[in-house]
Amino acid sequence: MALIYLFTIVGYITLLWVTGAFVTRKSGSSEAYLVASRGLSVTFISVLIAGTWIGGVSIVGMAQGAYIYGISALWFQAGIWIAMCVTALLLNKIMKGNKTYSILDVVGNLYDTRTAKFAGILQLIFSIWVVTMQVVGGGAILAVILNGQISFQSGMLLTAIVFTLYNVMGGFVATAYTNLIHIGAIVFGIFLGGFYVILNAGTISPMADQSHYFTPFGDLGFFQAVSWAFINFTLGVLAQPVINTASSARTSKEGKQGILIGNAIAIPVVVMAALCGIVAKNVFPHIPSISALPALLDIVPPYVAVFFLISMWAPLMSSGSPFLMGATTLAVKGYIAPLLKIKDDRQLLLISRLTTLIIGIISLLLGFFVKEILREVTWIAVFLSAIVYIVFIGWFGIRVDSRYAFISLIGTLLIVLCSFLFDLHKIVHPVWPVTLYVFLVMGSGALVSKKH
Repeated sequence: MALIYLFTIVGYITLLWVTGAFVTRKSGSSEAYLVASRGLSVTFISVLIAGTWIGGVSIVGMAQGAYIYGISALWFQAGIWIAMCVTALLLNKIMKGNKTYSILDVVGNLYDTRTAKFAGILQLIFSIWVVTMQVVGGGAILAVILNGQISFQSGMLLTAIVFTLYNVMGGFVATAYTNLIHIGAIVFGIFLGGFYVILNAGTISPMADQSHYFTPFGDLGFFQAVSWAFINFTLGVLAQPVINTASSARTSKEGKQGILIGNAIAIPVVVMAALCGIVAKNVFPHIPSISALPALLDIVPPYVAVFFLISMWAPLMSSGSPFLMGATTLAVKGYIAPLLKIKDDRQLLLISRLTTLIIGIISLLLGFFVKEILREVTWIAVFLSAIVYIVFIGWFGIRVDSRYAFISLIGTLLIVLCSFLFDLHKIVHPVWPVTLYVFLVMGSGALVSKKH
């Protein structure tokens, strides 16, 4: 079977690289490379949004979470689903007449340049970390399914090379076209394999009898579950790949439709991944939790396994690519081009491609430090929570001086760092002290504004 899997993977890689090479001619300018010349249809917007939220965190990580915590792991993704509805509702406010490239523009419309730049750095850190998660998930899957023929580290390397290369070639256009392939493969494969293991393994009923696997909060606990949902709501609303995708739509209306349709595609896929994680716990109770999903390949026939395999590996790239290109757009438009004063579009296109490559390499290197996908991404996501707070206060509250927004973001970084340096995250998730801190600071700013 390992040989069959290897040929399947090679064939899929070839398809992706051919697609990336084919659309390279559509990415002849920096605008085309970064935001697909703002000409993507609802179909492409939908698969980009679906792919963004069907990734290593949502598939491999969700199966891992369900293996440990049961169905309550879905709270991690629930916040994203709500966030996408809110994003669609607020899209006109976010996009500001289709002139937006990144979170820098969103924050910059409300606060000074210093605050916007710092918000961009926090968003960039998060985006790179999410790309890292996809690389880690790819390594875990390939190491298991190829049964020792490839190491975890080599699997990470291969995953990173595959999606980094086609994005370097074709930019966001390549991301859109390959995500169309990815989503088709994911939806078909995960349901084919998922239904097979559920119906034939006979494990759902026994697991339902266990204490926590099918209870709403499981042994995760109410507070942790709500924390995950809340964090991921704030993570999703203004996530850079979502802004990048919306920026690429032909019209705001098509952007909204694509976000909602993509969200609807993602939900059942993630639920199926969670159910697969629960099945894996019953069938393979002593394996490393990160191997929960790929381990199920051992109990499906070859004609199911090849599709099931691709549905596990493709999400790492369907999510990694939008985050990679989102990080590229943010870095190039927000920092590199202004710093180097690049005006020539050919130079900007070259810099954009090099930036994509560098971010891919950095993400690969960071992958060697990941331990548990779901928890670690929620820790870094706290940066985005603070950004969402100051943006929403700017939109719907009293106009606050930029100094208070900047202090809020600086304090957020310090709180997160202290949380890990002193192991405070084991006591309380950093999102809660950050939330309290930001609202105290911004509230103080609002009071000062009222007095003046």
